[in-house]
Amino acid sequence: MRDRSRAVRRHHVARLKVKRRHYGYGDSQSGPLSTRHAGSVVNTPRPCSCWMCGNPRRYFGEPTMPERRARTPEDVGGE
Repeated sequence: MRDRSRAVRRHHVARLKVKRRHYGYGDSQSGPLSTRHAGSVVNTPRPCSCWMCGNPRRYFGEPTMPERRARTPEDVGGE
């Protein structure tokens, strides 16, 4: 069984805060994110759900990866 203790969860949150402080949110001239904003980015790494950040299936009708893998050559129009 995996160790899901509070200490491990806190460790992962601290690790992600350090990693995601360098995400490119907001003004690029301001440098790394503040500790408070980095904390919110830990739980929600995507800044929004616009067409650039959101699900491509929702906006462009693209198939998902499992659907692409499940296609046969006849479906694609191959030989």
